Amino acid sequence: MDLTARPVQLLRRPGRRRSRQVVEPGMTFITPGVAAAGIKATGSVTSALIGRYRPTGVPRLGSKEDRAQAYQRLLDASARSFGYAFQFAHLRREAKRAADKVLMGQLPQVWELSAELIGALQGVRLCGSVHVIAAAETFVAAIGDLNLNEKRADRFQRQTDTVVAARDAFLDICREDLAYTARWWQVRRRIKERRFLREQASH
Repeated sequence: MDLTARPVQLLRRPGRRRSRQVVEPGMTFITPGVAAAGIKATGSVTSALIGRYRPTGVPRLGSKEDRAQAYQRLLDASARSFGYAFQFAHLRREAKRAADKVLMGQLPQVWELSAELIGALQGVRLCGSVHVIAAAETFVAAIGDLNLNEKRADRFQRQTDTVVAARDAFLDICREDLAYTARWWQVRRRIKERRFLREQASH
């Protein structure tokens, strides 16, 4: 035995080599518990960032913007459908049988507008609030109740007045649902609105 061997070498057992763990500079040991906690924290941060990310111009699902788009779509579709129904009924009433051929040719457009209106109503039913859905259904039903074959102008006018009233009720409920109306804590805004309404009523 070489007596000049280092004491550390003398302590080693014959036939066994001591394993060595090499730690690279800048590295530290990570236990499984620490690793799991790190992965969980990273996943939480990533999920939060993904949840907050929204491409420009794309409303977040279930947001106020999402509902506003559905409400706006119904208003647009109802305006086209109501306007076309008014013209259709007026032409039928004034030209009578002479307008039959022209009106028959426009039936496909009437059906297309009706389908668009129903589709817009379904959009409100999908994401709208309960009270907004009820007002939307009343509004669309009023448009559907228009008698395009009505011969008396005064009766048809009463039907159109019902549509306009239902539209205004729908608009008011939409504004309230989207927080476009003045809230109870917005005192100055409420005072201005009341003053404006009083001035309008006095004229």
